[in-house]
Amino acid sequence: MAAHNHLAPITLLGLFIFFLASPPALACDAGDRATLLKIKAGFQNPGKFTSWNESTDCCTWYGVKCKPHDDRGRVTSLNYWNDGAASDGLSGRLPDELGDLPFLSDLSLANHTNLYGVLPLTLTRLTRLSVLSLPLNSLSGALPSFLTQILSLTFISLSNNKFSGLIPPEFSNFPALRTLALQANNLEGEIPSAIGNLSKSLLPLVLSLGGNMLSGNIPKELLAANWELLDLSHNKLTGDPTALFAANKTTTYMNLSFNKLAFDMTGIDFPVKLIMLTLENNMITGSIPAQINHLSDLVFFNVSYNQLCGIIPAGPVLDRFDNTHFFPNKCLCRSKVSCL
Repeated sequence: MAAHNHLAPITLLGLFIFFLASPPALACDAGDRATLLKIKAGFQNPGKFTSWNESTDCCTWYGVKCKPHDDRGRVTSLNYWNDGAASDGLSGRLPDELGDLPFLSDLSLANHTNLYGVLPLTLTRLTRLSVLSLPLNSLSGALPSFLTQILSLTFISLSNNKFSGLIPPEFSNFPALRTLALQANNLEGEIPSAIGNLSKSLLPLVLSLGGNMLSGNIPKELLAANWELLDLSHNKLTGDPTALFAANKTTTYMNLSFNKLAFDMTGIDFPVKLIMLTLENNMITGSIPAQINHLSDLVFFNVSYNQLCGIIPAGPVLDRFDNTHFFPNKCLCRSKVSCL
């Protein structure tokens, strides 16, 4: 009995050392880990994903985030912005297996020039997805209306890709969307009138459609909506957008430049919170309203290459900008003397 008592502490010590030497149990969900390995293969095993292997916790893998361990380590975020060489980026098409991460709320893959093809229908299985951010890639095809089946989306950026065709009118049906960024693609046709219906709440929205081939008048529903940021620049838009301008709107950034918009600027009251207002290269007539000198937050303003006339109102805001922000125009001038 004495010998047995003598060995007991040694046995306990050995067990303690054994547990210290044993690797911790994997925290991530086994199914999510298997799915991520399939996604890695679909992206042609990029060099940045060397940490993605069977022997490590997938919650520690590059670009991956999980829910806390008490939620079984379910993958909630796949985020990889390539800020290095093209060889560091993802290649191939978006794998169908992306739809097999049921807890995913953030899918952000940006600046991968060798990432091409269409958006997979399997994304509709991501019922918790809030952020879909896929800018600066080579994705193409038509914008899929099936994205509206993901009711949880609050942020969509598909900018700087090769999407073509029309903006689906169904894109007005996102119940929680706050940001829609589609700039720098090959989109054409008119802006669907229903897009203005995105602004159903009192919260301002972000809408960025610049750098496409959109044409026609800006729909009245869009003009009436409340936008925090609105970029419709570098298109072929026509008509009168003055309904966008109201002192009580909460717009901070507005870019309507490089279109064919025609309106009289005289007497317009611009949103008082504007930080940037750029209207160059349109067909704007009239004179510059003195109210702009009351926009104390305005740090960028440009009305060059229009058909404006009259004296530029002197004041604490407009005096910040040199002549490149105003000229050429039909007959603008800085003072009565320079107008002679």
